[in-house]
Amino acid sequence: MEVFIAGGTGFVGPYLARALLERGFKVKVLVRRPEKALVVPQGVSLSYGNPTVAGDWLHDCAKADVVINLVGTNIFARWTKAYKELIRESRLSATKNIVSVLSKGQTLLNASAVGYYGADRGEEEITEESAPGKDFLAKVCQEWEEMAFSATQKGVRVCTLRFGIILGQKGGALSKMLLPFKLGLGGPIGKGNQWFPWIHIEDVARGSIFLIKDKKLSGPFNFVAPQIVRNKEFAKTLARVLKRPAVMSVPPKMLEMIFGELAMLLTGGVKARPKRLLDAGYKFSFPELYPALQDLLKKKLFRR
Repeated sequence: MEVFIAGGTGFVGPYLARALLERGFKVKVLVRRPEKALVVPQGVSLSYGNPTVAGDWLHDCAKADVVINLVGTNIFARWTKAYKELIRESRLSATKNIVSVLSKGQTLLNASAVGYYGADRGEEEITEESAPGKDFLAKVCQEWEEMAFSATQKGVRVCTLRFGIILGQKGGALSKMLLPFKLGLGGPIGKGNQWFPWIHIEDVARGSIFLIKDKKLSGPFNFVAPQIVRNKEFAKTLARVLKRPAVMSVPPKMLEMIFGELAMLLTGGVKARPKRLLDAGYKFSFPELYPALQDLLKKKLFRR
């Protein structure tokens, strides 16, 4: 089975490509610039092109059994009007190009986020059946998923992966948190009562492969761990693993000054559950936070 990954040179893509190779899949990754090929695991084939622009790379996309779309400009920057448009267009343009060449019998796994439900849903328990939110990122996720699901009209099986905060090596939120926590300057955001939906990168890869293999499954899936924690519980657990205090707190006002509108995502939270993955029989490698952080922080990359 051949898998084509667009957006495969970012944080998640190389890890997912390696996991697919280890399980016997043929993998081809779309690369925008030659230097980006350096992060692609050995054994992966390459296709060159810009995912937001139609080109010859779409021939490789059309031939694959499975297409995984991870394309999207990083949301963690100050949201100016121009940057918000880049966040939106990068996702919609790439997905539109991919959908345009898909045909009956193919499978599309399209990235999304729990931001689909809005920046802050309070104490409401969120499953895949919950109503979408109304803020900027929620609307982007809705448009993104609608574009992906339009492929079903052509007989394509579509799954959207609503990612929580992915914990892994070589990037992502965890690598940004480590230095202040190692220095004893870590802690929750504000009072820390907001929910912190997280997932180990191993479960991102295994969960994706689970969906590829079970062809009866389609629709949206919350890619979050079963153990739901609040921001202060996450901070306390990370400090415990690092054997450091976590007594500092980040004032929400400071985040607003630095990030503007993006601060809503950092100060809010979604109590999301992976209901559909669990109902389908998926067994998480890391269902609980403490063992997940232990696994990641014992890696050589994160040693002091």
